[in-house]
Amino acid sequence: MLTTSFAGLSLGSSTFQCGRKLQQRATLRVAAPVPQTIEAAHKKGAGSTKNGRDSNAQRRGVKVYGGQPVKAGGIIIRQLGTKVHPGVGVGCGKDFTLYALQSGIVVFKKSKYDDKVSVIPFEDYEKPEGQKRKPDGRRAKKRKLYPSRVVLAANDANAAFAAASS
Repeated sequence: MLTTSFAGLSLGSSTFQCGRKLQQRATLRVAAPVPQTIEAAHKKGAGSTKNGRDSNAQRRGVKVYGGQPVKAGGIIIRQLGTKVHPGVGVGCGKDFTLYALQSGIVVFKKSKYDDKVSVIPFEDYEKPEGQKRKPDGRRAKKRKLYPSRVVLAANDANAAFAAASS
């Protein structure tokens, strides 16, 4: 009977001594003293700016357009990858820059698969039909009606010379 009444209690427990229950002792833990920091009057540190990390522009694009003259070695296009492929008289650099191998006129050709740029020598270049001057065009008629002052002065000088010599 005695064993059944004390079945839930252990004899080695600190809460049971000499057959009666004692109150548990509360353990007080004393924390180590934390040193106090006293801040003096001073300026706060300046934070770094969040700007100023932008890179410089690469200046890519077409430098000489179609129908314009270019010297040998002149840069025609600066590009990233071969968006425009080199044609006749054009070389490609290691950074895909297209440059003229000979002096001449720049010509762009667009096909179904790729765009090409070529340099045609000055002697072989023929202006497209829309860029040729028409002898009976609006500009030619305007020049006849309103000649420049240089042409008028030359005509007056020729007339004066002809009158003086006769």
